[in-house]
Amino acid sequence: MERSGEARIHELAEIDFTGRVGTQVTTYAKKSRKFARDLASELETGAEDARQAMKGLKGHPALMGVDVRLRARRVARKLRRAQELAKGISAESVKFASEYRKQFIHAPAGVRTTPKNADRKVDL
Repeated sequence: MERSGEARIHELAEIDFTGRVGTQVTTYAKKSRKFARDLASELETGAEDARQAMKGLKGHPALMGVDVRLRARRVARKLRRAQELAKGISAESVKFASEYRKQFIHAPAGVRTTPKNADRKVDL
C-alpha cells in the first residue's frame, strides 16, 4: 500500500540526526529522493491530464480551438515547472548524502591524517 505524501513528510521529520549521524543522513537522503521522484512523476501526470481536460473547453469560435490549446499549454506549463523543481529536489538529496561523505567520511584535501614530521628521521 502506498503511503500518502503527508505520511512521507512525517517520516522525514521523525529522522533525528543524533547518534549515528551517517546512517540518518543516508536514510534521510534516500527517503527524500524517493518522495521527490514520486512527486515529480505525479506532477507530470497531472500536467498532461489537466492539459487534456482544458483542451476540451470552449474558446473563441473564430479561432477554432487554437486559443484554447495555447492557454491549456500555458497553464500546464506551471505544473511541468513544478515537476522540474521536484526533480531538482531529488538530485539535491543525492548531493546531500554525497557531500556528507565527502566532508566527514573521506579526509578533505587540505587535512593531514598523519603528523607533519612523522616520516622525518632524527639522528641522535
